[in-house]
Amino acid sequence: MKTQRISVIVKNQPGILAQVSHLFSQFGLNIDTLTVGTYKEANTSRMKISLQSETTVLDKVIKQLNGLMDVIQVNVMRPRPALHGLDNKLSSIFSKRAVAFWLVAYSLCITLLGTNIPSPLLALYRVQWHLSPSMVTLLFAIYAVVVIPTIIISGQLSDQLGRKKLLIPGVFFIIIGSVLFVLSTNFTMLLISRIFQGLSVGMMNGVAVAALTELDEKRNRIKAAFIGSMAVTVGNALGPVLSGFLGEYAPFPMKLAYFIHMFLAIPGFVGLLYMSEKVKRSGAVRIHRPAVPRSILGRFYLSGMTSFIAWSIMSLMLSIIPSYTDQLVGSSNLAVAGAIVALVLSISTISQIVLKKLPLQKLVIIGFVLILLGLVTLVITLSTKSLIFLLLTTVLIGFGHGPTFAGSLALTNHISPDQSRGDIIASFYVLTYLGVSLPILGLGFVARWVGLNGSILLYAALMASMILVCIVYWILDRRNERQATFK
Repeated sequence: MKTQRISVIVKNQPGILAQVSHLFSQFGLNIDTLTVGTYKEANTSRMKISLQSETTVLDKVIKQLNGLMDVIQVNVMRPRPALHGLDNKLSSIFSKRAVAFWLVAYSLCITLLGTNIPSPLLALYRVQWHLSPSMVTLLFAIYAVVVIPTIIISGQLSDQLGRKKLLIPGVFFIIIGSVLFVLSTNFTMLLISRIFQGLSVGMMNGVAVAALTELDEKRNRIKAAFIGSMAVTVGNALGPVLSGFLGEYAPFPMKLAYFIHMFLAIPGFVGLLYMSEKVKRSGAVRIHRPAVPRSILGRFYLSGMTSFIAWSIMSLMLSIIPSYTDQLVGSSNLAVAGAIVALVLSISTISQIVLKKLPLQKLVIIGFVLILLGLVTLVITLSTKSLIFLLLTTVLIGFGHGPTFAGSLALTNHISPDQSRGDIIASFYVLTYLGVSLPILGLGFVARWVGLNGSILLYAALMASMILVCIVYWILDRRNERQATFK
């Protein structure tokens, strides 16, 4: 028998302490010490439990704990021998699990870097191959259309086949995408290249965070999600900076960034081939349609539509704005286009970190107000063609996007029962990527009849109307939650 220490984060619900204690007694375990304190999130507590148990028995208890409705997270502090000297510390840092953990994070970052390389270069493709606004938006949106089913299928396949079998083709497809971009000579080849990028991101987004959680020694879901989020953000930001700078100032402007990306992606692909993973197969592989319980449908649709709006406006900043900076503000510098994309994504990340302690409803409402101000400055940009107003638009929309997306995802995770969390999160991402693709596709086709500026004005008006409606529902959600708390 070994001394085991467990940290259990739970929702403040009547009877949760009794449920946890009863679960340990069912396995014949006696709790030596148990302390309960408030946790950093509202209406949650942290239980610290110490007991004597064999590791195999404790693993079964932890599995049952994770199945309880009101348990948010379970962390285990495994007893380890004391470390002696620098050699032992280095061996811990560079253990196989640690190397695999950071290898997955690196591969996720490089994948997102590759998918954002085309953003500043769309201006070159548009001029060289005479692409219309609708073709530019189709090139951007086809990626999201491919990502949606890939995320759903990959998540389910990885649960049954193992994470590694999805991560390896995920990195392979992003390399293929870059190869095809280098070889592209027409719009059709660009579309095919973008489809491979969509397949790659769908696989990596659907699997990487789960893989990071399992590779972390403490199986810390918060740490895994944070590292995964930072990998996505860094990749999203670096891709357009790299391609924008090289496209403007380096030789082979439409190819060099893709060559560098391939060089960076190959170590991740090779490393994943040698990553070890234990997989327990149970019967035939089965795919099912994600479903959301009726009891949470209302709040799910509120969070999903919030993410839909946030990413609809972000997709405008990632596709149309960088591609048409020459028409909007009279600048054809690709480095400027790349900087706009990197700036809006970076500010989105910063705002999530700065505002993360706010209540969910307040977080989202603040984000929506900032986005509304960004849409106002975007309209002013169209009439003044001012680079300063375009940068102000970028800052406001970036600061607004971060809290709206973070708040909507947090609400979805908060209301999801553990037994169906995967399906609900997958459904949430379906709405998110529909927001990335459908509105921006509509903008491109409307531009045929009313012009680029006219279509952006209509787009801004539609998004502003949807935001105002959502703000009302978020206020009502906050009121209902307060009433439920005081009952």
